[in-house]
Amino acid sequence: MNLSYVHKLLLAADPFSAMRTNFHAWRRNRHANDQKPKRSRARHLTCRQREVIADGLQNSTIGPVSITAAASDSEAIGYQNEIANVLEETGFDVKIDNAIEEAPAQGLPAGVEMTIKETTVRPIHALRIVTAFRRAGVTIATKISALRRKNNTLYISVGPKESPLRVPPSTLTVAAWQSTSTALVLAKWKERFLR
Repeated sequence: MNLSYVHKLLLAADPFSAMRTNFHAWRRNRHANDQKPKRSRARHLTCRQREVIADGLQNSTIGPVSITAAASDSEAIGYQNEIANVLEETGFDVKIDNAIEEAPAQGLPAGVEMTIKETTVRPIHALRIVTAFRRAGVTIATKISALRRKNNTLYISVGPKESPLRVPPSTLTVAAWQSTSTALVLAKWKERFLR
């Protein structure tokens, strides 16, 4: 043990205080080095969110819903099951197709995304589901993808967890979604009938 002259004098004057200081410093350093990285908590629907979603979907038209999550992401699968349970309790026909996505979350966006095939032929129940989830405070993104298989199905993708502020800029709000689809229908109607 290499002690300086000052340390030797302090130790000679009061040996117990020097041991206490060294012990506290050692313990503080030990705990600073042993800190494990904090795991982020899994996403869950609270009871209040479940009630708001169920109230928003009560007496609404029902239709098919397809939910996908990466098979390797257990947190996303748990959140997917909670979303599926809420939708099934309100009467929707929910199909979980995790077997299709074999790559670990490569094609899935972060967070929750609801997708339809076209803007002009939109599932009747899609807007009600999106509105109910947003009213409950669940951060979701909406998207239109021509790669989807069926026109009448709402596709929900549950990706890895992310902060709620990182929503892709290409997503539309419900109001913007409605106005663009209305504008497209109006443009097609004018093109067809006003030639």
